[in-house]
Amino acid sequence: QGPDSFARLVVSTTRPMASLRGVPRPRRSGGLLAIAAVVVLGSTLLRAGCVGFALWSAAGSSSAGLAATARLAGLPALVARSPSLAVAAAEGGDASKGAVARDRFLKVLAEKGGNWRDEVVMAELALLEQANPTADPALSGTYLDADWLQVTRPDYNYGDNKGSTEYTLGALSFGMFEPKDMKVKIESTTQKVAPNEDGTRNWDISLHISCVDERYPSFQADITTNGKIRPGKDKDGTNRRLEVWFTQGSLTPAAGMSADVKSDWLRTFRTALKEKKWTVGGMLKDGMMRLMMGLRVPESVDDDGTVTFQMNKPPHGYTDILYIDDVLRVTKGNRGSIVAVTRESR
Repeated sequence: QGPDSFARLVVSTTRPMASLRGVPRPRRSGGLLAIAAVVVLGSTLLRAGCVGFALWSAAGSSSAGLAATARLAGLPALVARSPSLAVAAAEGGDASKGAVARDRFLKVLAEKGGNWRDEVVMAELALLEQANPTADPALSGTYLDADWLQVTRPDYNYGDNKGSTEYTLGALSFGMFEPKDMKVKIESTTQKVAPNEDGTRNWDISLHISCVDERYPSFQADITTNGKIRPGKDKDGTNRRLEVWFTQGSLTPAAGMSADVKSDWLRTFRTALKEKKWTVGGMLKDGMMRLMMGLRVPESVDDDGTVTFQMNKPPHGYTDILYIDDVLRVTKGNRGSIVAVTRESR
């Protein structure tokens, strides 16, 4: 901080010591005890002076420097009260910088019910991103491979549906599954990432959903969208972007569905597919999608209740890895949605 800062440090550490000059000289019999007391007092005052200087100059100091000073001064409470200091305090400590930021992020995220849009969660995410321990995450290869469980709310930037975990069936399936306007709620989301021989990786996302539409039975089902990823570069040229494209998807009744409910399921989805309204605009759109994307729309419902679609020439999107380690991965998609997932297995 310059000469003025040094002068303040000298004053703060030497002035208290100067006041000791007026203390009567101890008798010889208690000399050792008095000397010890002076040393302890001087050390304490010096320490207090250093802390005072550090706090005075904090506005112009780095978080890491302030955290280090607080540690040396024995002020863990100061570090605990500040997220940025807690992250910085990990440097040189037993825990890594990333682990401290990760644990804080997960704690706050849980307290906010998984709501990634919350301002406090986003502030912690900014710190987490800075503490990412994995260089070039898109190139981390097998480090991406795992069974992942989503811990952020399934709140995606789909149209005017921001802030909700309820969607139409069509919104969750690229408009492939009928009845498109059936209202469903996402109960949980899992993801499996695994390598392919061609250098790409599978990026398979499964949504466990429940029907919340009063017009239909309370179905439980799974939507699985099979995709692939490969490394890409973001607009800044860094290796944190993954290109993503989806090749097919399926809608299946949840495991353990009773025979009566399965019967209702088959009747509902077969009727919806049979009564699908065809319009000139819709037919032109499907024709273009068939031509440009190699789309094969659902044509039937299998006897086990499964409905499928396929895209042979799918469009590509992307997702940027903000953080990844042995426990957590956080990404930001091309729609701006934040998705945090934890490893279930590798």
